[in-house]
Amino acid sequence: MALGGEAGSWYVTRQRAQGAADAAAYSGALRLACDNAPQPGTTCSNTQSVDWRGKQVAAQNSFCNSGDTSYPGATCATSLPQGVSKSVQIATLGSWNGIPGNYVQATVSQQQPAYLAQLLGLSTINVVATAVASVDSLATPPCVLALKDPVTFQGSPTVSSPTCGISSNSTADNAIGFKGNSGIQVNAPSYTVGGCSQTGGSQCTGVKTYQQPIPDPLSALNTALSALTTSNFSSRNNNAAPLPYETCSCYNTNPSFGSTTSLNGTYYFSGNVVINGNPTITGTATLIFFGSGTSLKFTGNPTIQITAMKSPTGPSVLSASVKALMKDLLIYDGEAYTKSGVNISGTSTSYFNGTVYVPNTPVTYGGNSSSSAPATGCYQVIAYAVNFLGNTALDNSKCTSDGAVKPNVQTVRLVQ
Repeated sequence: MALGGEAGSWYVTRQRAQGAADAAAYSGALRLACDNAPQPGTTCSNTQSVDWRGKQVAAQNSFCNSGDTSYPGATCATSLPQGVSKSVQIATLGSWNGIPGNYVQATVSQQQPAYLAQLLGLSTINVVATAVASVDSLATPPCVLALKDPVTFQGSPTVSSPTCGISSNSTADNAIGFKGNSGIQVNAPSYTVGGCSQTGGSQCTGVKTYQQPIPDPLSALNTALSALTTSNFSSRNNNAAPLPYETCSCYNTNPSFGSTTSLNGTYYFSGNVVINGNPTITGTATLIFFGSGTSLKFTGNPTIQITAMKSPTGPSVLSASVKALMKDLLIYDGEAYTKSGVNISGTSTSYFNGTVYVPNTPVTYGGNSSSSAPATGCYQVIAYAVNFLGNTALDNSKCTSDGAVKPNVQTVRLVQ
């Protein structure tokens, strides 16, 4: 019985060591995620290494190397009983079990003398626990990200998504909701912090639910553009037709879109911009709506076929890093939250070839006709919430090849 009690104490130590190893590997992997590639919308300002972070958490669970007990929150004893020693090793791995990737391995051990077990020829007992954590990014980043509220479908839209998924940071049960339609084709996996709901069909089958939130990859851009004021521009354009920033270094106040309007450049708008009637608007452009109360509104049924600028320009107050985030940006609308939100739509031959970014209010997206939209394209929507209306083709292949910013998230999980 005494020998069994001694062996039982080894299992208790083993359990404590495993807990320390698990926590150390996970903590080190969180740091590795920042070291490898800080994901858009996040920062990595902590200067401590992967090794330091892993050993700090092990120390908080009472496992330290000899003399290495000064980590914040450490609970390690400064001296151990005779014959007892502890060890913590942290390693980064380029593969695990033959699978390439980014891994952190933590090995925690405690060596202690045997007592009654010496009768079995054991002089010392070495208790070892190992844990491995993996850092993964989404293999197929989504091309639709609802930052706060659900992704929904109004009526019976047909949404075809051959290369990218749909994601929502909403925690609601219907964070992605398929209702009253059978034409949704989301070929790539989709992700949601909450749940997925459907009315008939099997659209939720390819949705990964209860995942971690995907950061807003353009949050720094939102901060910079929402801070713009008219004083940041040298002049304003009161002419009927809008002028690009490249032409006048100005912002547009009350632009008028004729029956046929060709856009070419980066356009800044202050005040409500209303597109009336049924104009045809084409070209290569980036449209930025800034300032309090500024928004884009459709009161007609326009045909819009616009491809985003590759290198949008702007006032000097926008830094080079901010302008880099504008690659393939088609529309930025910083309007504050309203229940009705912003309607980005057109006729059946319209397309919006670029990133539509509306971070503060919901978007009703009338999308890209698969019959007219260029393929491949950069069709991304990042908004407070997204409601699909009409037939839409989604594809972020061109975003990838152009080097445009895309929603993504790095996940850290224990694999051993």
